Amino acid sequence: MSHDTPRTRLEPADRRRDLLEVAETLAHADGIDGLTARGVAHHARASKALIFHYFGSVVGLQRAVAASAVHDLLTATQPHDDLPPADRTRAILDAFITAVTARREVWTDIWGGALRADPETQVILARARAVLVDRMASGVARRSLGDTSGHIALLSLGWVALAENITAAWLAGGTLTQDELLDLLIGSLTAILGSDPATSAAPRTTTTA
Repeated sequence: MSHDTPRTRLEPADRRRDLLEVAETLAHADGIDGLTARGVAHHARASKALIFHYFGSVVGLQRAVAASAVHDLLTATQPHDDLPPADRTRAILDAFITAVTARREVWTDIWGGALRADPETQVILARARAVLVDRMASGVARRSLGDTSGHIALLSLGWVALAENITAAWLAGGTLTQDELLDLLIGSLTAILGSDPATSAAPRTTTTA
């Protein structure tokens, strides 16, 4: 990561990106709630005024870090279209767990920290949840409730919130392995939607994934 000196002039977008990268590094170690304009300015060799210029406030800075983490999560959970639907769902959930584990402190604060009361952050999270539901939908049979009833969408969004709470508790000190957590999430998805992603795909002719 580059830190410009007073003699280095960056374009506004590059300067903002540089400041955000510093904030992300600090949040990766200590969480989002601990971010301050003073701390970021010190590590970026910038002024506090510059932080407020680009992010508006400390909350704006924290929100930008959260939005970046959400963007990276959605990138990491891009579905593999070459996989059968059931395997696709499992792969997305595995990537979800891996991504939030890599930024444990950040996601702990996104789900349970001060930004939990921030409306703009909640809008970002709501959009991300909708994307995750859409990506996993093809791995779950919908015969039991009907595709157009609206029940599946509502239950799926509720399950995503449940999965976040389960994963947050696991990040806080759960004793399960990642594979065991993955099995737990798949099991909860099955229980809520009334169908098993492992059996909703067409039968496979091979015995390897």
